[in-house]
Amino acid sequence: MARDLNDTLVFLRVVQAGSFTAAALALQMPKTTVSRRVRELEAHLGSRLLHRTTRKLRLTEAGTAYFEQCRGIAKQLDDAESAVQRIRGTPGGWLRITLPYSFGATWIAPLIAGFCTRYPDVRLDILATHVPLDLFDDDVDVALRLGTLPDSSLVARRLGSFSTSIYASPAYVERHGAPASPDELHQLPTLALHQARRDSGYTWPLRRTGRKPVHYAVEPVIVASDPVLVLDAARAGQGLLLAMDASMAPEVEAGRLVGVLPGWIGPQQDLNALFPQERVPSPKLQAFLQYLKAQLRFGGTVEK
Repeated sequence: MARDLNDTLVFLRVVQAGSFTAAALALQMPKTTVSRRVRELEAHLGSRLLHRTTRKLRLTEAGTAYFEQCRGIAKQLDDAESAVQRIRGTPGGWLRITLPYSFGATWIAPLIAGFCTRYPDVRLDILATHVPLDLFDDDVDVALRLGTLPDSSLVARRLGSFSTSIYASPAYVERHGAPASPDELHQLPTLALHQARRDSGYTWPLRRTGRKPVHYAVEPVIVASDPVLVLDAARAGQGLLLAMDASMAPEVEAGRLVGVLPGWIGPQQDLNALFPQERVPSPKLQAFLQYLKAQLRFGGTVEK
């Protein structure tokens, strides 16, 4: 058995975070302390657990075996902590979250300080990535996802919806004119996301209030995985952009963008929280989700 169980937990966090620096931030301790604890664990076990390079960490054969055995123990400890929290009814402990980077930077990051002030016993470990993580393998408590969800065994809790519309810069409108109908979109330069791709090409599903959406063909000049990547191009007049109204509100207020095709609505962007159905939401997770629902400025109907 390890000399100090905390050394094992620090090692697990280093592996999960991918570096000593990231682990130190997550654990809120100096990097030198994290490194020292791992070295002491290796000395106690009499075996090297990690190959250290300037670019990344890699588990040794012994490290892989130790990690696989010990992360189950860490999960049991976390479950035990959650059980005590449920009895006490007070949120506390580590909450590991994954979300898309730009959404996290734009919408979630400004709310973190307020959440931590309200729930000082909860510690957040945030993984920002567009690559979907395995909630079991990566020991993630909850994943925040925008848009259509793939079929999975995960439980999805809808937090609310963001409405979307089409925007352009004043320079774009002056150069190309504003479309009078969605039928004109295929003749105009647009900025699209990868998920707009269909077998027939790129399309935007648009509808009038109370009607079913129709997929209108668009001809993108730039395609990206995230609207933030094409925002500067939209400001510069490079194309029309279909985006969340709440995100574009500051652009419209500053005069950098204007809405076009009034009366036409884009698809609702649902924000869902995903977690394994085997895990009963802990007080810390319940508190986090309730806080998001109360603080986010949804442009659609918010779940009650």
